[in-house]
Amino acid sequence: SAKNQVDTEHVAGNFLRAGWRLVPDGKADVVVVTTCGFVEESAQQSVDTLMDEIDLKNAGETQMLVAAGCLPDRYRTELVDAMPDLDLVVGVLEMTELPTMVEQWRKDRKRRWEFSSRALNDPVRGERLLSGPPWRAYLKVSDGCNQGCSFCVIPRIRGAHRSAPLDELVAEARSLVDQGVLELSLVAQDLTSYHTDIDGQNRLVELLERLDAIDGLEWIRLLYAHPAVMTDPIIDAMARLPRVLPYLDIPFQHVSDPMLKAMNRHMDKAGHERLLTTLRRRIPDIALRTTLIVGMPGETESDFEELLEFVEQWEFDNLGAFVYSREENTPAFKMAGQVDREAAEERLERLMLLQQKISRDKLARQVGKTMPVLIEEELYLEHHDRYTHIGRTPSQAPEIDGLTYVHIPEDVDVQLGDIVDVTIEDSTEYDLFGSVEE
Repeated sequence: SAKNQVDTEHVAGNFLRAGWRLVPDGKADVVVVTTCGFVEESAQQSVDTLMDEIDLKNAGETQMLVAAGCLPDRYRTELVDAMPDLDLVVGVLEMTELPTMVEQWRKDRKRRWEFSSRALNDPVRGERLLSGPPWRAYLKVSDGCNQGCSFCVIPRIRGAHRSAPLDELVAEARSLVDQGVLELSLVAQDLTSYHTDIDGQNRLVELLERLDAIDGLEWIRLLYAHPAVMTDPIIDAMARLPRVLPYLDIPFQHVSDPMLKAMNRHMDKAGHERLLTTLRRRIPDIALRTTLIVGMPGETESDFEELLEFVEQWEFDNLGAFVYSREENTPAFKMAGQVDREAAEERLERLMLLQQKISRDKLARQVGKTMPVLIEEELYLEHHDRYTHIGRTPSQAPEIDGLTYVHIPEDVDVQLGDIVDVTIEDSTEYDLFGSVEE
């Protein structure tokens, strides 16, 4: 996830500052695997990666293997018992100290998985080594969550909501812009509650205003907003601040009132409808992304039909959906009415087919319009016909949304990382196609 990526970039930066070098796979003395344990599927992917690295370690290709992040926080003793080849098992709040811990291991070769030296409460901080293209980065404004959704294990892994200080975030953003970043995507488990844990005041608007004033920053994008705390002042700030994109990622999870109550979402269906009405009225060109869960315990066919009707009515620009994952140590784990996996998968397929049609129709309406596109990749494949580059419009977030394929004439000088005006001439279900004028 984007939030994990930021943690990893901070850890890499801390290692560089401590005198370490980053080297390609197969050349490292120390391998750090930043894991995810949010749902069963991501936990399994992390375990698979660790097993691959254990094989490499046993083959003599690396000296030390570290499991870090969410998986140790969730399954620390199980990991320690099941994988004796792990030298360090380090949770999220301990990751800042990794260079020191690794140096200690190199001195005494003693396996460690419990650290009681001090309670670390800050989100992972420090200088960052960017792992993506130099023109875009994520800014993680907080860690943890207090919303208490019944299906979610994040509070148990990441802890309570903890915001980074405002001045620190602005300084980090300036540093990123100085390195060439044009697009900053704000991420958190609960973006919209920013700063409330520090002084009881929501300071997301103030943060947006200060970021908007940074020279050289072109696009500011908001990801992971919680609908129950999406206030009018935040919407007004989005509408008036020129660098804040008309784009919002706002996971609804469901819309039927029984499901919203079972999920403990602090908002009813009518509240979601009022919020969408306000967003579309105040920011007419806004692109909305949401995330939905199907197959939650107790979800009836009627609940699901209500969800389909809502999606059809409100036409989200981008939509991600998942089958409910039954996670231990969550209230939903013990709920009655667990939905048959096959039925849930079938609901997911119906939902995504509907969204595919909505996306196709919405993108077809963009044909003929001219819009800014951030150019990110050059195409060399002949079968792409006349399209020479790939980029993204303001409506397309990195890594999760569609792309825009662009024809740039040979005599037009465009570099990767440039934002150029593109006239849209075609579309598919999820992608746009257009040209730069000569």
